[in-house]
Amino acid sequence: MMLLLSILALAIGPFIYELGRRQPKVRQFLDGLIFITIAGIVCIHIIPEAITTGGNTAIVFLLLGLAFPVVLEHRFHDAVPQAHGFILVLAALGMTVHAALDGIALAPGSAIDPSGIVLFGGSPLALSVVLHRLPVGMAIWWSLRPAFGKTVAIGAFALVIAVTAAAYFLAASFIEYAATASVAWFQAFVSGSLVHVIAFGVSHEHEAEGESRRQGWPYRVGILVGLFLIFTVPHVAMH
Repeated sequence: MMLLLSILALAIGPFIYELGRRQPKVRQFLDGLIFITIAGIVCIHIIPEAITTGGNTAIVFLLLGLAFPVVLEHRFHDAVPQAHGFILVLAALGMTVHAALDGIALAPGSAIDPSGIVLFGGSPLALSVVLHRLPVGMAIWWSLRPAFGKTVAIGAFALVIAVTAAAYFLAASFIEYAATASVAWFQAFVSGSLVHVIAFGVSHEHEAEGESRRQGWPYRVGILVGLFLIFTVPHVAMH
């Protein structure tokens, strides 16, 4: 049931975003929700997990990931859109790897990796996974559809769903894979690039209209709702 709910939440994300973007205030709310939710997933879950598994080397990869988009854009200044596209593809791959961890969290029962860390199979964390899948779905659509079109964006959704389902049904095998240092280093590198995308967006449009659109109360409400999903829901589910 939780797997189906997570797939449904992911799939309806683009529909909600497409409906909401027609109304300025709703779009501000959705932008704030996407921003803080993805930032929270990266900073609260992905990066700490990568450092725990990958050690200090993961920190090096994180710093390289932060620098990579800047170096890429300066090195290929005449092909900035292509550079942005490459960064988005890298970010999408990173979200696919994270989808495997989501699948493990959704699986019934619990599992423990070789280091003794509980990987939350069937725990209240599954509820937070389902809830954060909605803004994740919106974020994938928000970033990939304008850059690559609907076909690529839909393909990314299909890949994320397939990886989640595979990890759900083959949790034991995926746990061993997810706990490797190489995966942690890749996740750290991608996280650095994702921070760049979160901070500056897809096209780096910093015109006044775009900035003013993000400063309205709906944007702030979206951030508050995202914070609620990240911090409060997991604790409520435990009680």
